[in-house]
Amino acid sequence: MILPCRIHRARDRNRVDSLSLALLSAASFLVLQPGRTWAQATGSTFERVGVGWLPGIPIQITAGGDAGYDDNVTLQPSGEGSIFTRENVVLTYDRPGGRTQFFVVGVGRFSQYFDVSGQNETAGNVTLSLTHNFSSRLSFYASIYGTYQNQPNFQSNVGPENVRSPFFDTVDIFALTYHWSSRLSLVTSYTFERVQYFSSSNGNSQNGVQNTLAQNRVQNTFGEAFQFSLTSRTVLVGEYRFEAVDYDTAPTNNSTTNFILAGVNHNLTEHLMVHVRGGESFRSLENDGNMASPYFEGTLGYVRSNHSLNWTASYGYESPTATGVTTTKTWRTGVNLTYDLTSRLSSTTGVYYHLDENQGGTGSTGTQNSLQLTLGLRYTINRRLALHIDYEHDSTSSLGSTPGYSRNRYSAGLSYTY
Repeated sequence: MILPCRIHRARDRNRVDSLSLALLSAASFLVLQPGRTWAQATGSTFERVGVGWLPGIPIQITAGGDAGYDDNVTLQPSGEGSIFTRENVVLTYDRPGGRTQFFVVGVGRFSQYFDVSGQNETAGNVTLSLTHNFSSRLSFYASIYGTYQNQPNFQSNVGPENVRSPFFDTVDIFALTYHWSSRLSLVTSYTFERVQYFSSSNGNSQNGVQNTLAQNRVQNTFGEAFQFSLTSRTVLVGEYRFEAVDYDTAPTNNSTTNFILAGVNHNLTEHLMVHVRGGESFRSLENDGNMASPYFEGTLGYVRSNHSLNWTASYGYESPTATGVTTTKTWRTGVNLTYDLTSRLSSTTGVYYHLDENQGGTGSTGTQNSLQLTLGLRYTINRRLALHIDYEHDSTSSLGSTPGYSRNRYSAGLSYTY
């Protein structure tokens, strides 16, 4: 089973001096290996972004402030620009080693826009990871993620990306691994996701009206995977998943999907690993019959002492985010790169792209693509104080009567670690 990344997802979610991109690279690599400790996988990354542990106490706090300019605050084809400020705080706790490894990070942020009214935002998220080894054969893994925010999410399938609307999203993974022998293991998993928007609609004549309440849903996924260690570097995987999606106010989009997958986990070198799954998915819509489609997902991770790369890609059914559409097939990919240019200067780069193929229902059909690009530089002044400069570009194409837009954000700020 490929356990998806939970520190995901948007630079605006986990953002303190470009913290989110660095965390994402480490976390994406980690969650694919539940037995590995958080200290091993994240320690060096946290240190590079200025998160130093307090002596003898596994708790640290980082506070920061930013100022910048957003040229399209309202996400319209001809958007309104504004100067903004943003205050951030991050609390982390890490308990590595032993039979139980526990990690939690909480992020809070408040943003003020001075030239456009009604766009101020209070946001936050919490990520928790727990690994417990009951014995040499049996282990348990849990990953819990929850976020509240207004900004659209380009990195995962939550809701429409052309509106600002407050929502809550949680994705919680629970997995039990049992080693039948030194080569054969069984992974039983359950994933829960809840998407909850809090306003009935958001939009206008320029960006189109979106009934965001129609996105509210619960998604339950059950999985069973057999893993066979072919060599010390290669693990063969056969997996079955069952997914059920239930909408609060859009029952025509309710669906069940069966996945039959095969794949491989392979360590090409001590620094480079690849995880791949592929197969067929069979979906049944409540009022629109049955259908089938190929499914694919993969992750590539590369980690060295001064740089890391994480690439993910997937293709298959996703919950539709366009109004009136019942079926969406999505090609989704994302790349994160962190690089220490010197002992004090580091850089981060993130690119997220997805292409939606919308079909069925009464809404606009056709394709729509979305792109997010993030760039960041960070300079460590001393062990507690750091300066950062960031740039973000977001864009979506039009779909039917809903126009696309582009957006650029520039910011700079300071962070201090207690």
